[in-house]
Amino acid sequence: MKHNDHEDPGVAAQRAVSALARTVEALGRDVQAMRAGLRNTASAQEMTRLAKIVTELGEVLTQAPAKRTATGGDEDTPAVRSWLVLAEDQAAVQAVLSELLPWLQTVYLRYKDGRESLPVCWLWHPEIVEELLWLMDAWTTAFHGEEASVKLAGDWHDRQRPGVAKRVTGYGDGCSVLAHRDPAGLPAVSVPLMNEADPFVAWWATDRDHNGPAPTPEQVAAGRRGPGLSAVPDTAGGQR
Repeated sequence: MKHNDHEDPGVAAQRAVSALARTVEALGRDVQAMRAGLRNTASAQEMTRLAKIVTELGEVLTQAPAKRTATGGDEDTPAVRSWLVLAEDQAAVQAVLSELLPWLQTVYLRYKDGRESLPVCWLWHPEIVEELLWLMDAWTTAFHGEEASVKLAGDWHDRQRPGVAKRVTGYGDGCSVLAHRDPAGLPAVSVPLMNEADPFVAWWATDRDHNGPAPTPEQVAAGRRGPGLSAVPDTAGGQR
């Protein structure tokens, strides 16, 4: 059994299973014929062919999971790229932006709502870059991928692109390079109560049928000050 290296491993496995089923069926007929006295023995050639198919099928099924997850690298390479968890490596970041910037120019900003929603300070907003990156990859899959189709292109136009433009409008609302709301040098985000989760572990594990623990005096005081219980630091450039 041979298959193209670019063929979907799942399709190859399905083809191999079908071939195996046909061979088993043929051998069954051989056995029936032998029992009826029409043949003295099953075909040795058929048995050899069956053994070969079973061996190759095992190889295909073993290799299929790795090929489904690989994107030109090892199995740890994510199937979908994410700006938020991109490797902290300048070459990796440069590679992504070298694709994203011309795509924005050629495709995304051709749409009126794309131009109107994208703030000038978009590169300061990881959430906006994340949205645009996956939208670009979805566009590539729909128009140029192995499964490119009118249906995927229609979904990109009708649902994916307008959805991203709408969310980007919210992300960039009230922010600009003249009055950027996230001052340089401060932590980008801070999970509220990150170091005070133990009482919540005990509550949810043992007593979730009742309300959770009461805020401590320190938590109440932090809440009155503002940033202590906020997911982002106070900023002077705009509203979160």
